[in-house]
Amino acid sequence: MKNYLIKLLCLVLCLALLLSFTACNKSKTSSFNLGDDEVDNIDDEDNTNTDNGSTDASTVDISDDAGTASNTNTPAPVANADSLSWNDLVAKMPASLRGSTFTVLSWNPVTDVTDADKVVKKFESQTGITVKWTQESYDTYETKIAALINAKKSPDLIRFITPAPARMYLCQDLKTATGFDFKGDIWDSRATSSYSYNGKIYAAAMKNSLNQQPTAVLYRPSIIKRYKLDDPYTLWKSGQWTYDKFKEICRDFKEATDRPAWMTSGWLDYLWLNDIDLITFDGSKYKNNLSDPRVVTGLQEIIGCRGEICPEAMGTGSLIENGTYLFYTDNILACRTTDFHFTEIKAKNDLEAVPFPTQPGKTYYTNFQEFEAYGVPKGASNGAAAYYFLRCYLNAENYNEKTFFCSTQVLETYKYLMSQKNYNFNVDRRITDAAGTQNGGLHTMIRTGEITQASVKSKLDSLSPFFDKAAKQANETLAKFK
Repeated sequence: MKNYLIKLLCLVLCLALLLSFTACNKSKTSSFNLGDDEVDNIDDEDNTNTDNGSTDASTVDISDDAGTASNTNTPAPVANADSLSWNDLVAKMPASLRGSTFTVLSWNPVTDVTDADKVVKKFESQTGITVKWTQESYDTYETKIAALINAKKSPDLIRFITPAPARMYLCQDLKTATGFDFKGDIWDSRATSSYSYNGKIYAAAMKNSLNQQPTAVLYRPSIIKRYKLDDPYTLWKSGQWTYDKFKEICRDFKEATDRPAWMTSGWLDYLWLNDIDLITFDGSKYKNNLSDPRVVTGLQEIIGCRGEICPEAMGTGSLIENGTYLFYTDNILACRTTDFHFTEIKAKNDLEAVPFPTQPGKTYYTNFQEFEAYGVPKGASNGAAAYYFLRCYLNAENYNEKTFFCSTQVLETYKYLMSQKNYNFNVDRRITDAAGTQNGGLHTMIRTGEITQASVKSKLDSLSPFFDKAAKQANETLAKFK
């Protein structure tokens, strides 16, 4: 009996340890080495691959002695590097970088980008630099970076989704961090200009990168055929893909199924696709933009779609996958071959994408729900390697275009969206997050019917103090930049 009790006690202790270990492994604040497959679930309502934290530089402090770079022996940059081929660049790369470690901090694994793990291994093999890919939760991203900077354990590269001042505040300007100015033709000037402040660039992206995230209209061709609807791709290529035609197809779908057709990733999609921001930035300061008449009319347009062609829900991609709804406006990243969204229909070659339809009398904008770019945090010990890493990691020539997205048609749409002269990204997205509730609760108000077309103006007036606070907080952060 005694032996039995001892064995039972041991079993209970083992189970307790196992459960404790499992709980630790589920934490989203752990670090992961290159190749791990754990990812955050980004398909929840009101959350589409976003950083939903409420952190701002006013509440995240870094010590004065954090400095710009721990490495005081940063090698001189290669002359005319932007014009060199990758092989020529590697041949001229300073020998001191070989054998070093380069730490990347993101919130998704390297496999979030199709074949990026292979590209990173190529980088390691050709440069002799070891890449350590680490992950951190959306919700604590700035807090974690600040803690690492203060502990003198700063990563060497971090990811941006918008030019949020809180995240830029934690970074060095790229010229100081790497020695390179990132002004050559290979770099996306839209990104470098958007991520600049006081003439300094804080994050960059390559012009020909495949891993940007413009908003597209996703749909299943099999559903189009099932209900004998006009094909969006055919309409687009023939110049007939207009917003009125889009709404007509939505109504045809609803008549055939008694279900609304257009699922959005966020109720404010329509605003962003028309270059309408709730908060604006003029290059020097942020401003509450709720008094702009276009905000009122834009919201009234969105509310008019609710129920007629849009369901009350939003951001639930599974309802597109199972055929409940027809269209989904979202980041095109869901169409990447290895992305974990829509795996079943991608396997059946049943997911395509087209640009958002044109609207008569309105300028066409490519909207970036995530305007991806990369910066070097203060205290980075190997910031000099960032230029070389980005030249390899972001260069589309290192990826197979034919297999990067789930179809060549999606690739065609991606290239079209990236080629557009006019673009927009959600200025208010991280600014309002930093002040509290995302977008002042407008998403929820529209979804629940709390805000109507008649009450838009009064609701915006009631939210105005919140947006004043968000803009003020962002401007206070900018005042901290040196």
